[in-house]
Amino acid sequence: MPNRSSIKTVRSFCAIGISLWSFACSEPPRPIVSPQPLPLKFSGERALAIETEFVSRFPYRSSGMPNNRRAAQWIQAWFDSLGWRTYLQKWQIINYSRPVALQNVVCELPGRSDRKILVVAHHDQSPATIQGADNDGSGIAIMLHLAEIFSAEGPPEHTLIFVSTDAEEYGMIGTKHYLDTADDHETIIAGISLDNLGKRFYNGIGMSPVGQFRGYGALWLQLLAREAAQKHPGLWVPQLRPALFQILDQAVPVSFMDQGPMVAAGIPALGFRGITPPEWLEMRWKTYHSPEDLLKYQSAETLQQAGAVTEVLIRDLLRRRDFPPAHGPYLYFDASGTWLTGAPLWALFVILVALYFIAAFARSGGVSRSTFAAWRQFAPHFLAWWLPLVAGIVLLYGLVAIGLMDRYHLYPATSKDPALFHPRWPAVILFLLSLAMLLILAHRLRRRWAPGTLQVNTGQRVGFGMSVVGLAAVYVLLINPFSLLLMLPTLAWAWIGRRRGPTGIVDALLFLAGGAMLYLLIYFFGFVILRNDFAILWYVMMMFSIGMIAFPTALAITAILAAGLAMMFGREA
Repeated sequence: MPNRSSIKTVRSFCAIGISLWSFACSEPPRPIVSPQPLPLKFSGERALAIETEFVSRFPYRSSGMPNNRRAAQWIQAWFDSLGWRTYLQKWQIINYSRPVALQNVVCELPGRSDRKILVVAHHDQSPATIQGADNDGSGIAIMLHLAEIFSAEGPPEHTLIFVSTDAEEYGMIGTKHYLDTADDHETIIAGISLDNLGKRFYNGIGMSPVGQFRGYGALWLQLLAREAAQKHPGLWVPQLRPALFQILDQAVPVSFMDQGPMVAAGIPALGFRGITPPEWLEMRWKTYHSPEDLLKYQSAETLQQAGAVTEVLIRDLLRRRDFPPAHGPYLYFDASGTWLTGAPLWALFVILVALYFIAAFARSGGVSRSTFAAWRQFAPHFLAWWLPLVAGIVLLYGLVAIGLMDRYHLYPATSKDPALFHPRWPAVILFLLSLAMLLILAHRLRRRWAPGTLQVNTGQRVGFGMSVVGLAAVYVLLINPFSLLLMLPTLAWAWIGRRRGPTGIVDALLFLAGGAMLYLLIYFFGFVILRNDFAILWYVMMMFSIGMIAFPTALAITAILAAGLAMMFGREA
């Protein structure tokens, strides 16, 4: 049982955290927008005409298809005719375990300064679509029409770079490739991604600031986009993400738009996308990544709004000389106009990590030699759980290597892809059987070579487990602190075995409660958003197999799971 001193320590840390949350919010730096509406030239009718020509001439243009190459060449010719500097980037990846040729179209309109504004749309489409009108014929049309407008005005103040990317549907690979091969990130002052912007039932513009595996888009750029649009009566005002969604975005930074690689590279960036009213959500899903993504659902009025919002932002960026610095993780509270960032936010994260170690030593009876001696004695039991799980991850890599699972460059397939709904059952069965055999073997070896590992009391074994979770929390703190919020339910494990009498059912419920946030994420992402149902488990298996979840992160995840299992099954039968 934890002593009174430990309880007081926990209360003190919680009080400090509440105080920081309440008083550490401050007003973020706000960009100064043009005091008067800027002259806009964007035409929704012209954008729809461009989109009609593009998607009609180049259907079936998913990555690697002949029309994908032809579409890129057509876009390059378009920019050439406007006087932009253009070139093709060509390279190759492995997707679905086969080589896929890719090409970006990079176009540059030199400005009077060496600072650059990057605008990105993708010419590839989901293999489940035919025309790919909204995704992303709409973004391509807006970008091409903006190129017409700005090329007719002479040299801009800052250099404009428009990139038509390939393989966006497989993890924004084209944008990442462009940034990986560019050597002047520091000169890019802002990035804008255009995607899913033309459907006639959209009623607003949303902004996505999620980075690809890390980072969150600069707040000043989002505020600039909103406040610049507000100067133009009748123009849709881009919507910021509510605080709750900011938390989820940063806790699970898996981007699905081209701003992702830009944000991860440290570039202030955002993605514009259409907002769907509730009564049209079913139609949106029906026409997303499906043969129904057709021109008949596109609207000149919607394109007008999306294109004009983008033009306003670009023009306001072009007139700026000073740009606020980019910040790390933050939470912005729109109602009060304040944000939580910097040292106060990091202090809250550190408090969350400290709670695990407080719980560990509280359950173990304090910091002493006997505590560490008991932990050393219990360690082989933990390893008997953890090492087989790690071996299971390595086995998944092997299944990809021998061809039982597909190899993907970055993300597995695309939503609605049949590959996501038809598991490779030989691979699944082999993985599960192998994992079971590894666990049985590891525990037999543990009983033979370390038979006294479980001769520790309940508090000490729970303390050991919480210390392991705490070490994993330190790793999470370093790579992506908001992900600590997904771990919070595991604090329930500190209560395992605290009740007298038969505690098996209670302990099992506490163990399950430790994964509450993960279950909710799997449900909402897999069942509600992607509608994969239980096929989401196959999707997760593929995420591990292709390294989308990096090996160090996989080690931390398996360590947390092994710690929980070791606490639950820490008694000899």
